[in-house]
Amino acid sequence: MEGRNRSSESCVIGIPVDTFSVDMREQQQQPPPPPPPRPRPRPHHQLPNCDCYYVIIYALLAILTIAGIAIPVYGILGLINDGNNPKFGLNSLSVSNLSISGSKISGIWDVEFLAKNPDFLYTHNYPHPTLAIYYQNQPLLVEEYLPRIRIPKKKTISYGVNALAMAIQNKGTVADAIANQWSQQKVVAFTVRLQATSSPSDENGLNVNVVCARIKIGFSSSSQGTLLQESSANTHRQAFTRCSNDYYV
Repeated sequence: MEGRNRSSESCVIGIPVDTFSVDMREQQQQPPPPPPPRPRPRPHHQLPNCDCYYVIIYALLAILTIAGIAIPVYGILGLINDGNNPKFGLNSLSVSNLSISGSKISGIWDVEFLAKNPDFLYTHNYPHPTLAIYYQNQPLLVEEYLPRIRIPKKKTISYGVNALAMAIQNKGTVADAIANQWSQQKVVAFTVRLQATSSPSDENGLNVNVVCARIKIGFSSSSQGTLLQESSANTHRQAFTRCSNDYYV
């Protein structure tokens, strides 16, 4: 009987008591499951609470301030600069191989202009200039295909043309007048005309008509002549006094 009681104390329905108590303790020691995650709150649309907001405001204010100063200043400079059109002058003129045969006149003309641009805002471009040389209103040379003229702001440039006048048919009186003037004085006066149309891209560009009238050429022979200089001092200033510049749209 004692043996049966001991066996009944150590087992519960065939499961040892020690094993059952260990399992119960392990179940009691396990932590509870974590709670389900809470939904994240939706962010509010509001301006960032940081210094970058003030940086943007200050940058916009600086841009507006600079623009408010620059626009009036640029307008004042434009008013001051108004009328600063390029000015052309004749620096040299020579002719070689001049031939007068009856009513036909031919020769090689070498012309050099000085172009001064007082404009301090814009560069001026003339893509299709034309050149003509006259004697008593009769054309001796007409050249329409010349290199473009580009005058940077606040610069003075030299623009040269070398052109051949091929046996231009003239009235006999013109040829006779040139021959008579040469034989009497060895000096013949010509008129040089340069027309330059401003480029459409020039904001402040005007067309210009340059007329250099009664330019005297001294001939060392019947076929060779060069420009007579008034004096040797300041030839650039003399160049601009020889010509008139008329501007038009």
